[in-house]
Amino acid sequence: SWTPGGHLDILLPSGRRRQYSLCGPPGRRTDYRIAVRRIADGGGGSIEMHEAFKVGDTCQFEGPRNAFYLGTAEQDALFIIGGIGVTPILPMIQVAAQRGINWRAIYTGRSREYMPLLDEVVAVGPDRVTVWADDERGRFATVAELLAGAGPATAVYVCGPSGMLEAVRVARNEYAGAPLHYERFSPPPVVDG
Repeated sequence: SWTPGGHLDILLPSGRRRQYSLCGPPGRRTDYRIAVRRIADGGGGSIEMHEAFKVGDTCQFEGPRNAFYLGTAEQDALFIIGGIGVTPILPMIQVAAQRGINWRAIYTGRSREYMPLLDEVVAVGPDRVTVWADDERGRFATVAELLAGAGPATAVYVCGPSGMLEAVRVARNEYAGAPLHYERFSPPPVVDG
């Protein structure tokens, strides 16, 4: 079993390990779903994943593990998503909806083409999700737009590029002790098996 925000450590055929967030139905034990964006100029793990495995293949992994939890006492939550950062957030949104949490999300990306699982995010609560495609709006969202309506008691969960995380972190400093949870989307360190 696993909780929203959980990830697997995938053992690649080369012996390298890479961490990928679980993005399937929360808690499911019979199969796990991950989404891997192919990054041509990254550390090589995503290319190896795309070349070595097909949808439905079996692979070796460790976990699930979780260091990015959805709180159990949340009443009001804002989920800020940047591109492939959707993977740990989607299950959080699904559980927030099940728990009756007052939640909303803003999903950002260069274009809808670069926003994986967008339809699934919107399906959880179409009136609660703001889609911010840069090419449609003509610019990136400002941190004020990302955090619109997030008061000091709002739990903010964010996963996306480092610049987005840092901007949100700095802006949340306005409220001492305001709940902020984030997972950095960056290439993981290479770990030799």
